[in-house]
Amino acid sequence: MKMTLNNKLFYFLVFDIMLLFLFSSFNLTNAQKMDKAPIKVGINFWVPNFLAFIAQEKGIFKKNGVNVNVTLIPNYADELNAYSNGDLDGTFIVYSDAIIQHSNGIDTKVVFNTDSSYKADVIVGNGNNLSDVKGKRIGVDVINSFSHFFVLKSLEKVGLGEGDVQFVNVPVQNVTSALQKGQIFAGHTFDPFVDDATKRGYKILSTSADVPGIITGALVFHSDLVQQRPQDIQNIIKSMDEAKKDYDKNKAQDIEIMSQKTGFSKDNIMQGLNKDQLLDLSFNVQKSFNRNLNQTTSLYKLGNEIEKFYAERGVISNYIDIDELLDADFVNALIK
Repeated sequence: MKMTLNNKLFYFLVFDIMLLFLFSSFNLTNAQKMDKAPIKVGINFWVPNFLAFIAQEKGIFKKNGVNVNVTLIPNYADELNAYSNGDLDGTFIVYSDAIIQHSNGIDTKVVFNTDSSYKADVIVGNGNNLSDVKGKRIGVDVINSFSHFFVLKSLEKVGLGEGDVQFVNVPVQNVTSALQKGQIFAGHTFDPFVDDATKRGYKILSTSADVPGIITGALVFHSDLVQQRPQDIQNIIKSMDEAKKDYDKNKAQDIEIMSQKTGFSKDNIMQGLNKDQLLDLSFNVQKSFNRNLNQTTSLYKLGNEIEKFYAERGVISNYIDIDELLDADFVNALIK
């Protein structure tokens, strides 16, 4: 049958309408994904956490189809409270505090091991070495927190115990001020606050390198959210891994973004990142979530040690199931 000009125009019109419908459906599907309630994630002044701003500002979260609201909470204790109260869906947290949260009934899943402190955490203060703190007041971010745990482990290295010092609650960002006012003899802090203390003449008495593996960061979410929105959780982890890769390629550009979002100088951010080990998916699969690895780089091994320590001190009343706390499904799926 011979096709007339009108027939051709009709078929072209039908074809265009079908294409428009398909593209509209595709865009609607993506829009529906992004229209979900944003996942509220908290970060604190721990520099490696600032990679979340790279994922946010460079559209990595959006590219991966997940709606994330990143909130900077300067005081770490406030961040922990916001998470435990349900004001945050997830947060970047020290792994030892994830154990405490879960033990306290805040049903939590650790889904990604973000970083491990090398020399970023320090005990800074008066004296020439850590032994000089004997009989003195020493600041920790929160008593019975990861900060307290870190300082106690550091004291053990020089033969001191908890009874040899007096612990005082001092937020990491206030350590220099507390030293100047004579409220403490030394205190635990981390970059970018270390530089301010050393510039004022205080000495670094110990670093996290002296107790390797003790301080490691984790991305955690409430268990019910993990069950309800598993694809979003996986896309957040994917986005954070991509943010690290972006930083590896575009350090100057990304540090500028971090500086603008946090108010910290680029030099302080660079120092903080250089003293910390940023972890990727490969590390997570091979070491962090490797239950057969008998090293503290394994969250299973480290978790059991932290749990035992806290239980003996009465910080937690019951031992938790570390296997229940850790969720390796997401990193294992992404590595494939």
